[in-house]
Amino acid sequence: MSPNSSPVSDLEVRITGVAHGGDGIGRIDTMVCFVAGTLPGDVVRIRIFRRTKNALWGQLLEILSSSTQRITDAPCADRACAASCAWHNFSYPAQSEWKQRILAESLKRIGRIQIDVAFVENQALRQGYRTRAVFHGDGTNLGYYAPRTHDVVPLPDCPLNHPRLNEALAALRPLGLHGNIYATVNPEGTETLLYMNESLPRLRAQFPLTNLFGDNERSNFLFDGVPIVNGTFSQASLLLNRMLRHETDAAIGDAESLLDLYCGNGNLSLHHTEKREVCGVDHTAAAISAAKEQAPDCYQRGDEHTMETLIQNRAWDVILLDPPRTGAKNLMKALTTARAARIVYVSCNPATFARDAAALTSGDWHLTSLTALDMFPYTPHVESIGVFEKK
Repeated sequence: MSPNSSPVSDLEVRITGVAHGGDGIGRIDTMVCFVAGTLPGDVVRIRIFRRTKNALWGQLLEILSSSTQRITDAPCADRACAASCAWHNFSYPAQSEWKQRILAESLKRIGRIQIDVAFVENQALRQGYRTRAVFHGDGTNLGYYAPRTHDVVPLPDCPLNHPRLNEALAALRPLGLHGNIYATVNPEGTETLLYMNESLPRLRAQFPLTNLFGDNERSNFLFDGVPIVNGTFSQASLLLNRMLRHETDAAIGDAESLLDLYCGNGNLSLHHTEKREVCGVDHTAAAISAAKEQAPDCYQRGDEHTMETLIQNRAWDVILLDPPRTGAKNLMKALTTARAARIVYVSCNPATFARDAAALTSGDWHLTSLTALDMFPYTPHVESIGVFEKK
């Protein structure tokens, strides 16, 4: 039946791919249809709940025929929170192949760039890897939001969480907390950071490294020589972060000068400060303050205007950037004409990376390599490292 038929009826759809956000993709007549909770190879019954000129969105009602890539005995398949991970039942190596494909297709569709995508993972850390999470509390439940809502789904524990993060969750659950609770654990130590809006005596007794929203002073601990600062960005897995640093180091090579933009706590450059010239810039005061304690002369607080000035004022062997999900659109003009031998771009968003890659390659830069890193197993998220060199 046509999706434009009235009244609304159930439709049968074969899922042939997956989108950047993790939804399955099928076609109804000439229209692309996105269906959450489906995998390539599924045949499903759906009901359309949203339509635009170019696409449809369907609610999954029933899986008529399961994909061969679907894990039938996934450890959390029967949990209400499973939908939050999207790919909890997507098998390997299919999951790896689709992460590469999503990245490559984003480059081709948005950036008009065709390139082979390498893939790096740590198979030993497909579960139990997560050391940072945002839990949500409504006074009764503590867990994750249900997809596309602010309804809190109780989380008993999670196989993706490091055991210490699950222990923190278990201790927090009976406290009747409200709002967002940012939790970060040291997987090789005893520290647990909590960043939240409630101060409870019992909570601080058990978790002394707790800070409230707006605190000027932030607790931190060192991991692999980098300060992990409460309430500021760090990778979801401090263990898998080692893989990211290794691949980034290979891309930086033997550069003598390194400009690190959106540097945060110095995650990708602090370990270079003793052997080469490093200048790191970020707008987050707490992260920069902690990085300066480790390397006082190498880090400064600044916005994108500061970054643009540093790009333009001198030559650098390598410019490294790890922007937020929105990308680095405001720096593209300066980067396009930068006097650098290489640009190393770390991204967690294939779409904004593709947009920025298109801007760089419209000038004097050529994308010479692109690597997908599996920093978030059993979720559709993918990290990437793109290396640009002068044409």
